[in-house]
Amino acid sequence: MALHTRSVSLTTRSHPFVLRAKEELNKLRACVGSSRLTYEIMLDALKAIGCVYESINELLCMSSNQIGLSRMQHRRWVEQELEESVKLLDMCSTSRDNLDSIKYHVLDLELATRRGDSETMKSKLRDYNLTLKKANRDINTQIFNKDKSAEGDSLPVVSPLLETREITITVLQSIFSHLSGEIVSQKSSKWSLVSRLAEKRTIACKGDAACLRVNVEELENGVESLFRHLIQCRVSLLNICSL
Repeated sequence: MALHTRSVSLTTRSHPFVLRAKEELNKLRACVGSSRLTYEIMLDALKAIGCVYESINELLCMSSNQIGLSRMQHRRWVEQELEESVKLLDMCSTSRDNLDSIKYHVLDLELATRRGDSETMKSKLRDYNLTLKKANRDINTQIFNKDKSAEGDSLPVVSPLLETREITITVLQSIFSHLSGEIVSQKSSKWSLVSRLAEKRTIACKGDAACLRVNVEELENGVESLFRHLIQCRVSLLNICSL
């Protein structure tokens, strides 16, 4: 009976959690504002996306929002958002798995570089390149529409959630495009990295492959962290549906 006397009003747009979500979203926009996302920008963007989802999850976990969103007029939006969350989780999971595969190809390339084996280096780089092509295909086939739900337009959690999802898709797409650029020169059909590595067996050349491996590992960790934030938001939405 106490539930009937409790306020079911949704959090207003001036609430500290809402303002924090907007602040984190502004930082995220600044991260991805560049026309070309570099490795550093993508890594910062993945961290910023996680912060936005953390703020959004705090909003979804507030009792007033949970009760308000469980009401009939908002339930369709919650159900639609659950469907969208599955698509984004699938995209994030695919990105994570492909980064894991790419990491091992780079590790093989690094070992071949240490041995100074040019033919093996070229073979491993071909494997790397094929895996990148597959990763780009996988991510592009998972792009989905980011339509607004009319029922959710008035909710303070909707706007940051929609925009963050759109930015997330852009960043996940950019990861594999960027890694492709690390290998294939846009002005030449030659593999720029393998050309450098094959010239001399030097510490600097070995460092190129090692640096690439570290970059891939850090991107993989960033995507893994993002995946956990997405899971948390989905659990919060499922909790709302169970009310």
